[in-house]
Amino acid sequence: MKKILLYTGKGAYQAKDLENFLTAFDFDYQRICEHELNLLTGQKIFIVPGGKISDYLPTWKPSGINRIKNFVRNGGIYIGICAGAYVAGESYNNVRGLAFANQSLPYRRRIRLTKAQSNTGKKFDLLSENGPDLTAIAGETIIRGKNGEAQAVKIDYGKGQIYLFSSHPEGSICYNLPPKKFSGAKFFSGFLKQI
Repeated sequence: MKKILLYTGKGAYQAKDLENFLTAFDFDYQRICEHELNLLTGQKIFIVPGGKISDYLPTWKPSGINRIKNFVRNGGIYIGICAGAYVAGESYNNVRGLAFANQSLPYRRRIRLTKAQSNTGKKFDLLSENGPDLTAIAGETIIRGKNGEAQAVKIDYGKGQIYLFSSHPEGSICYNLPPKKFSGAKFFSGFLKQI
């Protein structure tokens, strides 16, 4: 299992949901903030949770953005959930993004449980909470909603990979979706163990 680094710095107000998930499924992980992006080396998994999109990019600054891109280019794995997916676009609100996707991902407002299916046929729920539309992303769709819309995509980047999730697989404190009872979290646990 690759080491998991969870972004818990400025703007990452939904990191607690991921910490609950990682703890519930007995994953070892390390919290990192914007001042610790130098820890992004080697074959690790970097998870950027939902949060305040407008805080992430300015907080990381161009040096942090380049560090994240180099980490993935050299074999790391980036997982962006909701806000973490938005910042993977070319830009957000005219601020340079990670540019893993070759276009900006416009903000989309919607909150609901979404029935989803992986490309291997597993069915589960995800929490859609204002996540981006991933339909136009050049990459492999790995999860679709019941209407066929992309809920998660995989993008190869150098020697590494990017996984962008429009909706939340980890469960939610706010919406009373505990990880051990939430089907999306059970799927996400297996997903993390396989990558």
